[in-house]
Amino acid sequence: MILKRLFPTRWAKILAWTGASLAWGTTLIAVAANAAATDAAQLPEPPVATDAPTTTTVATTTTAPMPDMPEHGLVVVRYTPVPPPPPQVVTRTVVVAGPSGGGGGGSAATATAPAPAVSAPVKSSGS
Repeated sequence: MILKRLFPTRWAKILAWTGASLAWGTTLIAVAANAAATDAAQLPEPPVATDAPTTTTVATTTTAPMPDMPEHGLVVVRYTPVPPPPPQVVTRTVVVAGPSGGGGGGSAATATAPAPAVSAPVKSSGS
């Protein structure tokens, strides 16, 4: 059924766009590779010697964010995680002094007393 929808002119359009996109992609990759090769080939010019002696000292310390790239192959960047810090001990002290006026009104002794045991089920008076 799909072959009925892809008549010859449509096949020609699909093949033309595919060929054009492959050609453009290949051209862009070739230009980028050529530009990288020419940038690497350009070396800085040596300083011109003069009769007057000049002394210039520049001290810089920088660290490379990435290792130097090899000519061929992959760069392996190793990551060593830092161990987590030890857990902190949190001590929380709560002091209860008398009734708080929050509606409870009872003392700490009554709040911690066990509930009375129920010997027989309570019957409902009905609703």
